[in-house]
Amino acid sequence: MKTPKAPSPAEQNVIDAAYDLFAADGFEVPLSAIAKKARITPAKLGMLFPSKKALVDRVIAQLFAGRWRSEWDVLLAERTIPLEQRLIRFYVEYRSGMRAADSRLWTRAGLIGVHKSGKFSSQLAQRMLIPIIRELRHAAGLPAPETRPVMPLELELAGVLHGAIAFINTRGHVFGMTVHGTLAEIVGINVRVFLAGAPAELQRLHA
Repeated sequence: MKTPKAPSPAEQNVIDAAYDLFAADGFEVPLSAIAKKARITPAKLGMLFPSKKALVDRVIAQLFAGRWRSEWDVLLAERTIPLEQRLIRFYVEYRSGMRAADSRLWTRAGLIGVHKSGKFSSQLAQRMLIPIIRELRHAAGLPAPETRPVMPLELELAGVLHGAIAFINTRGHVFGMTVHGTLAEIVGINVRVFLAGAPAELQRLHA
C-alpha cells in the first residue's frame, strides 16, 4: 500500500470524523453521517473523497501511519540492556499510545481483511517478530536469521508474546472488560512468562 500524500485541512477534518464513527459503529456508517459529524455538506464530502472506499482507505492509512518510532529498532537490538528490560520498555511504549478508538478501529479493520494483507503481516514480522527471534537465538547461541532463515513456527513463537500484550488493549477498549494492574505491570508479567519458556521451545524447534 502506497503512503498517500498528506491530507489537506478539509480532508483531515473528514478523516477524523470518519475515524471516530467507523471505530464506534463500523464501516457501514453512511457518508451522510460522516458529513454531519464533519459539519460539511454531503456534496462537499463527495468533492473531497469521490467514493466511500477512498475515504475508508485514508482512514486505514491513518490507523497504520505514525505508530512506529525509529528508536525502537535500536532498542530491540541493544544487547547492553537485558532482553527482559528491552521487551518491557518496547511494549509499554508501543501499546501506551493506543486510544479506545484506535483499538476498536484496529479490530474492525481486521474483520474486513486488512490485517491479512501482505503489508501488515510483513511489517509485523520485520519490525517486531523477527527482531525478537534474533535476540532469542543470540541468547541461545543459535545462528542469526541472516544465516538461518526464520521458520514459520518461530514467528508463531514470537507471536505468543505479541498477541498476549495486544489483547490487553482489546480487553479494555473493545470488550469493555476490567484490566487489572497498570500496562507496565501486565506487560512485565507477559514478558517474564514468555522468556521463562521461549528459550526451551526455540531449542526444540532447532533440534
